Amino acid sequence: MRPRLKYFDMMKGLAIFLVVMGHVLTMCVREIDRAPVFKFIGQIHMPLFFFISGWFAVKIGSDGLLKTPGLLSRAKRLLLPMLGASTLFIYYYPHSGLQSPFDSTWSGLWLNVWKNGYWFTFVLFEIFAVYAALTFVLRRMASFWLELLAVAVAWAVLGGIYYVLPGVCDAAMSFELVFTFFPIFMAGVLARRHADAFMRLCASSEALTVSLFVTVICMAFVCWPWRYSFGSAFNVILAQIVMQISLAIIAVAVVKPWSERAFDPAREKPGRFAAMWAFLGDKSLAIYLLHYFFLYPMPFMKPMLESFDLAVVPLTVFAALGAIPVIALGLCADYIFSFSRFLCTFLTGSTPK
Repeated sequence: MRPRLKYFDMMKGLAIFLVVMGHVLTMCVREIDRAPVFKFIGQIHMPLFFFISGWFAVKIGSDGLLKTPGLLSRAKRLLLPMLGASTLFIYYYPHSGLQSPFDSTWSGLWLNVWKNGYWFTFVLFEIFAVYAALTFVLRRMASFWLELLAVAVAWAVLGGIYYVLPGVCDAAMSFELVFTFFPIFMAGVLARRHADAFMRLCASSEALTVSLFVTVICMAFVCWPWRYSFGSAFNVILAQIVMQISLAIIAVAVVKPWSERAFDPAREKPGRFAAMWAFLGDKSLAIYLLHYFFLYPMPFMKPMLESFDLAVVPLTVFAALGAIPVIALGLCADYIFSFSRFLCTFLTGSTPK
């Protein structure tokens, strides 16, 4: 059995913490989502999850060829808990005291693009389905550039479907999000297919420096495109793709060496801080599915936060402190549910004890 790549667990842990931070701002306080820190958080966490999902989607058979992923197991891990948790949240939401930006109703679950806030698992399964079809082409490609061409053609086909798809169908299938996150998922696939070259790139000081500059520039453009004369929708999409790939390079370049030091077999115990992030990453799906139930209304904080002019540092500190009890309660619920096969299947997507 292949050992776990702790740096990917740590990246997932950091990403899920950012997810909860963002929801503390947008659901607990409300109308703070115009703040720069909320925009920054929103451009980081989900692209990381899709990149990592693409990396681990790659399986090589005994014949050395790319294997097609099993969609039935993916449906069990992604769709069943999404339906279970989101259905339960429909009944819980009226008693939560929250003012959700999502449509937390049956209509929101089936017809809204955000799926009561549970869109990630739904969209990830759809992307897996597209990737499963694409493996029949990728396994015949002899070079990275041919693989990249195949991915670009597949993305263009998705764009064409998105363009002609009726609005109701688009919303029901969350197809806009499939089109948005397919490139970074496939970036993870190609990075895994050419892992040695990708890791050399991440280990390069020059590549990290360029990625940092590219990320800052692209994020400024993606978050505030109306400030630029060339801020068309297509240019924003291209900038997003470049930014997300740069973010993946930065994340691996920073977290991988940290992980190797913290989990060095020569150490008596792993580094506590690194181990904490790895643990959160291992539980990231359960935290994502359960954390909505433990968000709590904090509108009384809005005047104080606005008095700081929604500055990055105080808002980041507030969101981080607010996320800690939410995640802690989610982990407690996950531990209790772990003793029930039914609850694991329909609420956490994990394997029961």
